[in-house]
Amino acid sequence: METSTTDTRPQFSRITEGTQRHSWRAAVPAVVVLVVFIGLIAYLASSLSSYSQKASTAERDANQYREQVAAMGKQVGDLQKDLSLARSPGRTTVIVEAAQPAKAKKGAAPSSDRSWAAVTWGELPTGKSWMRVNGYGLSQKLDAGKAYHLWMAPQTGDPVDVGVIETDQNGSGFVMKSDLPGVDQGKAVMLTIDPQDAKQPGEVVAKADLPKLQPTMTALPQPQDTQQAPASENKAKTGADTQQMHQTGK
Repeated sequence: METSTTDTRPQFSRITEGTQRHSWRAAVPAVVVLVVFIGLIAYLASSLSSYSQKASTAERDANQYREQVAAMGKQVGDLQKDLSLARSPGRTTVIVEAAQPAKAKKGAAPSSDRSWAAVTWGELPTGKSWMRVNGYGLSQKLDAGKAYHLWMAPQTGDPVDVGVIETDQNGSGFVMKSDLPGVDQGKAVMLTIDPQDAKQPGEVVAKADLPKLQPTMTALPQPQDTQQAPASENKAKTGADTQQMHQTGK
């Protein structure tokens, strides 16, 4: 008599086969989420880099704008200062005129070289001075690289170059300079022909002495000084009145 036996061992093939058949389907959502997450990170990184570049560009443009505004403000301040000096009559005006050569013959034509300049001299609140120069009859046939200069000679020290007088087609010119030695330190002015970048006077065309002036722009008294005197007087009067009242009471 034969005995039949039943195989009760688990059959792993079914489990394995089922897992292989359905595992890739379960992984699809995770893969999709991972891909989307990586794409989002890449997008955010790209956006951050773009915003950083835009911020850097905006900051650079803002700095350039601030520099332009500061430069324009300085130019406006300089123009206002020049306009104020141009309208000022100054303290005095000196005429610098080239000496005319003696006539060789009676009835000879006068020399065409009649260079002269009107130099207006004024003072600044800082204690310095300024000069405004109007030149006339200036020759336009100077050697190459040379120009008319006006120099201020102080009481002590080297002459100070007021500037190059730019000449127009009519032989007229203008120059103005501030921050010169004070009005009590000027000695003379000289109209010369020098190289554009001359450091010392060269060929002197004309020269004139400056008058002796005293500064008039002094610092205003402090408000505290003007208030201390009345306060002390009131205090003294109050003390006298109090003493008189005590004496009357007695």
